Amino acid sequence: MKTTFSKTPTNSLLLLIAILMFSFVANAQEGQQKNGQQGNNKKAKKEKMEAQKIAFITQEVNLTPEEAKVFWPIYNEYEAKRQDMRKAFKSPDYLHKDEIDKLTEKEAAQILDNQLVEAQKFVDLRKEYHTKFKAVLPAVKVLKLYNAEREFQKMLIDKIRDHKQKAPDSQK
Repeated sequence: MKTTFSKTPTNSLLLLIAILMFSFVANAQEGQQKNGQQGNNKKAKKEKMEAQKIAFITQEVNLTPEEAKVFWPIYNEYEAKRQDMRKAFKSPDYLHKDEIDKLTEKEAAQILDNQLVEAQKFVDLRKEYHTKFKAVLPAVKVLKLYNAEREFQKMLIDKIRDHKQKAPDSQK
């Protein structure tokens, strides 16, 4: 039996988002059960943010269901690798400005060199997945993806900033 989707972008998008959200929630619940950590507030917030990101990118890039089916596994793999690199990058090399003055010239040079190596790793990962994204999406949609990622980051930063500004008011 062949499944057909409505030709209206809104219906297809809503169906796609619903499918992705269901898959995401099912995987998250399975992970929670495995870890025995039901009700973890921090994890729930992260999952909610990830679901919002999926919906945002899907809408901004205007992915068709067929594109989404091949795109999301590649993107999730990319994000996992990027997260691992971010964790590794938050090494002792990251110093606060008052600690920098205590470094020797040799230590500072080593930290600078390490930062450059780490930055190159991020560029290499981006190049690798740029090619993979272009293999499954038109170039215009890959550009939209990169723009959507930036826009989503800006939205998160604005949300955090708003939350921090409201926090002191609610304590008065």
